[in-house]
Amino acid sequence: MDKVKKYASLCVSKWGSGEFGESELGRPDPFTVLSDETRLAITVLLCLKGPMTTKQIANELGLSPSTVLDHLKKLKEAFVIKEVEVPRKRYKRERYYDVNLTPYFKDEYAEIKRRIKNYADILGQTALGVFEKSLEELRGYIETTLMARHGLTLERDEVKNLLWVMLWHLVGDYISEKGVYRPPLQSPKKHYFYLVLKRPEDQE
Repeated sequence: MDKVKKYASLCVSKWGSGEFGESELGRPDPFTVLSDETRLAITVLLCLKGPMTTKQIANELGLSPSTVLDHLKKLKEAFVIKEVEVPRKRYKRERYYDVNLTPYFKDEYAEIKRRIKNYADILGQTALGVFEKSLEELRGYIETTLMARHGLTLERDEVKNLLWVMLWHLVGDYISEKGVYRPPLQSPKKHYFYLVLKRPEDQE
């Protein structure tokens, strides 16, 4: 297996939250940009060994520096990578690149999930009670809405899903107002992008 295929194959999945696709400025979509195997390999390499220079990336993947530069330009336009400063440079003109997304190993996700499971259970119990009270609060009103004219009642799952999403967004707004975190659409990139990787040793 060549180096490009080797690194690209370490990507398990890609996902994100927020706005994607062409922006008013013509910004590329990270999903589309990373559909290219070489660009995916460069990104995975930077996840594992970055920051790196164009020459270092080219040497590791067995590509020409000019080819790597073309791919780096597209990755940077899509906010997948960024240029960064490093403490020590051999030459002043060296440019280093690192990922501009959130990477994590698949087993790390499982461990994080295990550690917060108890808190999720507490939140789930509270959310269940709040959601049930919300449904009761809305029962009379939903009967007067446009959806009700088309036979949709509060018992329908698509209606409950709409209400759940609205409730969850309101909770997110509250947490955001408290300064705990900033939602994707309020970030400079208008999205958060994630790369899920398997460890190189798991490829053996």
